[in-house]
Amino acid sequence: MRALDYAHRRLVNALGPERVAAGELERMTYSHDFASLPKVALLQWRLYPDFVVLPQTTEEVCRLVELADETRLPLVPRGSGSGMVGGAVPNRGGVVVDMRRMNRILSLDPDALTLSVEAGATWREIVEFVEARGFALPVVPAGSPASTIGGAYNSGSPCFGSYRHGSLLDQVLELEVVLPDGKVIRTGAAGDGGAYSDLKALYFGAEGTLGIVTKAVLRLVTKPEEVRAMGFAFRDLKAGVRFLQAIVDSGVVPYHVDVRDRNHFVFERAVRADGPDPADIVLAVLSGPKDEVAEQAGILDGLATGGDATKLDGEVAASLWDRRYVVYSARRVSRGLLPSHSLVPVARLEDGVAAAARLIDKLSLQGAITASLLNPVTAVLSPYVLMDDTSLLGPTSLAFAKRMGDAAFRLGGHPVGLGLLMTFNLRKMHGHATATIGSVKEVIDPDRKINGGKTIECWSRYTWPFIRTIYPRAVRLGLEVAAFLRWIKPIQDKFVRPLVRGGV
Repeated sequence: MRALDYAHRRLVNALGPERVAAGELERMTYSHDFASLPKVALLQWRLYPDFVVLPQTTEEVCRLVELADETRLPLVPRGSGSGMVGGAVPNRGGVVVDMRRMNRILSLDPDALTLSVEAGATWREIVEFVEARGFALPVVPAGSPASTIGGAYNSGSPCFGSYRHGSLLDQVLELEVVLPDGKVIRTGAAGDGGAYSDLKALYFGAEGTLGIVTKAVLRLVTKPEEVRAMGFAFRDLKAGVRFLQAIVDSGVVPYHVDVRDRNHFVFERAVRADGPDPADIVLAVLSGPKDEVAEQAGILDGLATGGDATKLDGEVAASLWDRRYVVYSARRVSRGLLPSHSLVPVARLEDGVAAAARLIDKLSLQGAITASLLNPVTAVLSPYVLMDDTSLLGPTSLAFAKRMGDAAFRLGGHPVGLGLLMTFNLRKMHGHATATIGSVKEVIDPDRKINGGKTIECWSRYTWPFIRTIYPRAVRLGLEVAAFLRWIKPIQDKFVRPLVRGGV
């Protein structure tokens, strides 16, 4: 207790009392991210941080890193907490570094088409800023309303616009990062033409384990002349998935394409009376010069006619696109929600969707299946299920995420994200490169000061020998046991039962 009192005083001296939180309510707020963590996780990890701090400058972040040596408390960088695998959640308490006070837009270069921002700014703030000045971001993460620049980059987030413009990695030109030793680096000069090694790829998807990102330089494009959303309803989900493959084969380059099953829209209708009629729907969004958009829209109309689809009214399609960030309305009709995200080959997407449907049925879950095209060869498969995390057996739903990851590997893809829950997938995802990833962490952060015990290893809440680390096989075994329990004793959130009678 004396050590924590001392640490609190030192943090207050560095940032001031108004930017250091130690109350029970504040700590609880930072003990989870968007996904539901079951109560049993408290036995495995110390999810409540000891303190929450809100730095406002890079210099203050450097000071926090230096204080970590003095207080011996680990640092957990955090954006908005919109992640889904526990990457920004403590595992041994420590200090959560909430970056959202570092949210300034620093400079816009209209000639170079670049924008310099602090890492705590949200994508929505950036989108509104650049569009008001005649520019646009090439890609925007799906969690844009809350997701921060640094958070999305650290999680390797799939984005709207990736099919047309490339991944988020391609659109971030440079980062400023505070290293675990307190030094500040820039990963490469945005205007230097690649004159020396660019280290920004090292931090893409690193989940905050290699340093704290404080600033970024983003690529811009001129605002497109037209953005047109088109919606098509299909007789079944398989037909919708095949339409996505037909779009790829046609050579059309849309801004975004996704498919959502009927169950997704049943959940939507439950919380929004003016939602579209439940159906298996493909949403395609085109952007660019008006003549190009018109030509590509004609091609899609032809493909839809051949695929026996019903074209939705333009206003309905536009409404679906306007609400693109409202992905999990179902969370409002249940007491928990568990999403799964995997990258799979487009050629195997139909198999992936079928695997998700079988798994939902086998585990007696209620859920929905969505998928989108990341690029012509890769799709993002994103089913989600409802869970009752107030029930004793509610956490057995976590088996769904594990089994979906296994399915992605079988299809030649892999799940997205590691965090607290999925560390056991590291070796499957990276093979022999796993050793290299571990070596990089050892060189940059040998004392595990920043987000330790994640990605390359899985810490428990304990520091005693033999039980300080949770072995990957033990996690896998636990989730397989959860799947078995789910199979023999299916449970259902009572708030979802009326929806089930309605067709979910």
